[in-house]
Amino acid sequence: MVRGLLVTLLLVSAYGCETRGPATASHESLGAVLWIQTSAEYAASTHQAYRLAAANLDRALADPLWTAAIEQGDADSGLPPAVILDLDQTVLDTSPYNARIVLDYGSHSQRRFAEWCRDSTAPAIPGVKGFLDHVTARGVTVIYISARAEATRECTTRNLRSLGLPLEGQQHLLLRDGTAATRKTVQRSWVASRHRILLLIGDDLGDFVDGAKSDRETRLALVEEHAGRWGRQWIVLPNPIFGSWSASLYGFDHSLPREERLDHMVPQLRP
Repeated sequence: MVRGLLVTLLLVSAYGCETRGPATASHESLGAVLWIQTSAEYAASTHQAYRLAAANLDRALADPLWTAAIEQGDADSGLPPAVILDLDQTVLDTSPYNARIVLDYGSHSQRRFAEWCRDSTAPAIPGVKGFLDHVTARGVTVIYISARAEATRECTTRNLRSLGLPLEGQQHLLLRDGTAATRKTVQRSWVASRHRILLLIGDDLGDFVDGAKSDRETRLALVEEHAGRWGRQWIVLPNPIFGSWSASLYGFDHSLPREERLDHMVPQLRP
C-alpha cells in the first residue's frame, strides 16, 4: 500500500539503507535492541531498579500493612510474604531473540519464540540474581507470572535453573494457556489469596494493573492513578522493544502486516 511504502522509504532514509537484505534492512526494533544489548545506561538502569527493590523489600517486611496487591487492601493478612516478577525483560533477557528478528527483518510469533526458547540460553537481566538471592535469604517466596505460553514451561524452567534463579515449584511459575483463568490479573488475585505480595516487578503496565490494553491516554491515566506505588511497591524496568506500550499504538491488532502497524505508529510521533 502507498502509506506502507512511504513509511519504508522514511526508515530507509533515516538509516541510510538502500536495500532490504538481512544485513542492511532498517528494522523498527534495531535501535531498541542495540540499546539493551550495548548501552551501559541499560545495565545501570536495571541495577538501579533491583537495588531499589531490595531496599523496599526490607521496608515491606518490617511493615505488616505493606502490600503491592490492590486486591489485598491495607489489612494485615497474616499470609506468608512473596514477590511477583514478570519474566521477559524483567528476569530473563530475551533481546537475543529480538536480535534474530531484526537480522531476519522478521516479526514475532509464538511458534518462533517457542523454537528460540528451546535453547534455554536467555541471560539474566543485570541485577536480578543479586536481588533474588536477597529475597530468598529473607525467606520470601519468588513467584513468576509471565505471558509466555504454557508450552514453553520446560524450556523456561531449564533456563531459570541454569542461571541459578529460584524456582521452588512449578506452582510458582504461572504461564498462559489462552484461557481467562491465566490472565495476569486473575493470576495475581490467585497469588494474593495465598501470599502477602510485597513487590510487583515488571516491564509492562499490565504487570501491575488491569487495563493496560487501552489507548495511550487511558494508560497514562492509570499510571497517575497509582502514582504513589511506583518506586515503592511497584518497580518497573525499561523495555523499548515490545509490550502493551507499542501494541497500543496500532490498536493491539497483531494481525496487521508490519507496514500497516507502522502506518499507525509514525503519525503519533511528536516533532
